[in-house]
Amino acid sequence: MKTIAALFDVDGTLFTGHVWRGMLDYFRRKRGPWPVRAFWYAHLPSYALRKLKLISQEQFRGPWGAHLAWLVRGWNADQLQGLYDYIAHEYVVPHRREDTIGLLQNHVAQGHVIALVSTGFTDMVAAIGQTIGAHVAVGSDLEMRDGRCTGRVVGPIVIGAQKGVAAKAKLAQSSYEVDWANSFAYADSITDMGLFDSVGNPRPVYADAELAKVAAAKGWPVWGKA
Repeated sequence: MKTIAALFDVDGTLFTGHVWRGMLDYFRRKRGPWPVRAFWYAHLPSYALRKLKLISQEQFRGPWGAHLAWLVRGWNADQLQGLYDYIAHEYVVPHRREDTIGLLQNHVAQGHVIALVSTGFTDMVAAIGQTIGAHVAVGSDLEMRDGRCTGRVVGPIVIGAQKGVAAKAKLAQSSYEVDWANSFAYADSITDMGLFDSVGNPRPVYADAELAKVAAAKGWPVWGKA
């Protein structure tokens, strides 16, 4: 018998904060301010292009998310776990959206499989998921060599259409046979369209302006106001 899945984005959907901000705070403490400043400076051109609306949200956010791996270059599993524990047990806690976490827990109570789907590092997404009852984590995998991070992610980055592709692949690999026509997706951004296109029940929550327009055109119910 097929199971129903509930796919949840992380930033802006389950939490009001941005996980990348927590990561940069952690890197600043562990590595000092200069690597973080270098990261910011490297992305100022794309930030400016996004502000001028010359590139899309996806074109801006995708490389930004992938390049966070620069800041964990050379880290081993224990060092990475320290980052994941900080994000899951300290940073996101005060930023919880209890209403959408309640929606997640309602799906748990109905026996649905819960997948968190994020551009963030997969093991970090899993650490967050363990705190709220998710079963599967879908994210961007860090490339490791000789037990240490190379500073790169294994492509493609999980954003846009790839969110749906990666979610379906991960659930299949985890031996879930999903009834996608009756499954649900919850997310806040136009960069999450891959999730909505994968299910029969798209559920935008705290939708950004671009997603709100799409939701209105398609008649999708929207939860909360951004």
